[in-house]
Amino acid sequence: MRLALPDRFFDYLPWAAATLLVAGIVHIVSVLLMPTLAPRDAYARTLAAVGDAPTGLVALPPMAPDAEPLPFEDPAFAEGVCVYDLSKGMLRVTAPADGEDYLALSFHARGSRIYHAITDRAAIKGKIDIVIGDERQMDALQSASDEAPQQEVRLTAPSKRGFVLVRSLAKRPSDMARARERLASVICERVDPPKD
Repeated sequence: MRLALPDRFFDYLPWAAATLLVAGIVHIVSVLLMPTLAPRDAYARTLAAVGDAPTGLVALPPMAPDAEPLPFEDPAFAEGVCVYDLSKGMLRVTAPADGEDYLALSFHARGSRIYHAITDRAAIKGKIDIVIGDERQMDALQSASDEAPQQEVRLTAPSKRGFVLVRSLAKRPSDMARARERLASVICERVDPPKD
């Protein structure tokens, strides 16, 4: 004897499929919007760790459980941040690179997106030199230096505010003091745009 499926099952099948589809779409959209809508994003956590109006590079405290200013930090790195606001001028980041010690810089926009990253391997003549500005500032800098060869890496930031995360690797726990010294040699300074 063969059991037949009730006709009501087929009546509810399209509704069940539509409900699952809508629930899946809502889930995907909420996961994708969470970094933008989160009140404690990486930019807010960075400002909380370094204060409201920092100048230059600010070293982050050593990592401790449940006290990390930024997510997914590695205790083998000494870290520091440069918070910038391009409405006050461009930012120049310079750092010496010796080729033996790992140094990494990542550039974060206000919405916590990383828009550029660089390591000491990209240093020119033992020096990392990067200028960050908005589109208008970069156009003014380009027109002012058409004749002169470009000596630095120029980055156009997607938003006026953001931060630069600098990481210096300590190969062994005993090298942490040396990694912090390398971190202190990184200079973040405001640069006035060229006059027309």
